[in-house]
Amino acid sequence: MKEPPIWQQFGEQVLLATWNTGIDEKVNAEVLRYSNFISKNFSKEIIEIVPAYCSLAVYLDEGVVAKHFLDKLRDTRFETTKTASEQRYIVSVPVCYKGDFAPDIATIASANGLSVSEVISFHTKPLYKVSFIGFLPGFPYLGGLDKRLHTPRKKTPQRYVEKGSVGIGGGQTGIYTLDSPGGWNILGRSPLQFISSELDPPSLLLAGDYVKFFSVSKKEFIKIETQIENGTYKIEKEVYNG
Repeated sequence: MKEPPIWQQFGEQVLLATWNTGIDEKVNAEVLRYSNFISKNFSKEIIEIVPAYCSLAVYLDEGVVAKHFLDKLRDTRFETTKTASEQRYIVSVPVCYKGDFAPDIATIASANGLSVSEVISFHTKPLYKVSFIGFLPGFPYLGGLDKRLHTPRKKTPQRYVEKGSVGIGGGQTGIYTLDSPGGWNILGRSPLQFISSELDPPSLLLAGDYVKFFSVSKKEFIKIETQIENGTYKIEKEVYNG
């Protein structure tokens, strides 16, 4: 492994691994590799494993002694061969960047000296990596936002942000998967369902997946929304081979 983490214990059954601080794509890739490694080799000893930008929380099963677990972990050869269950995908996400769906897009444009059409172009161009899931169930923190779109969070958060809203908070972009308060600048909305008990797994996006946004009109948004309700919409999804 390129950079070994520092381990801390919280209570009897929780361990936290930390790498260097800050948002760093290489460090996050190491976190996700380590998460896959633990999940693959110690599935019977853990309840849950939660990756973030530069940390990894491991919730141990009842009866597992944290010190013994760490000893076994350090004695196990680290390898990164992917299994089928660890395969990640590129998910195409439709977004309407118009009208009520994009209440803050003009603010983002003005703050960065851009036109609204440039904001849309710069936002739909990158391939975003899901660095981790947090804040809300299924909420993806996406790395790779064009620096020309970096916009500070709102000083006063909104009490209500509708699910499917796509926002920018500082140097990050993400998707509100449920109706929620929020302080990010909203530049569009997607009709997709990102969290549902009918999905397997229940989150459409997982840490390590990739997102490609594409712009749709209001008419197309409503059409996709109707197709989702009818169960006829097929999400564009392909295996990531990078």
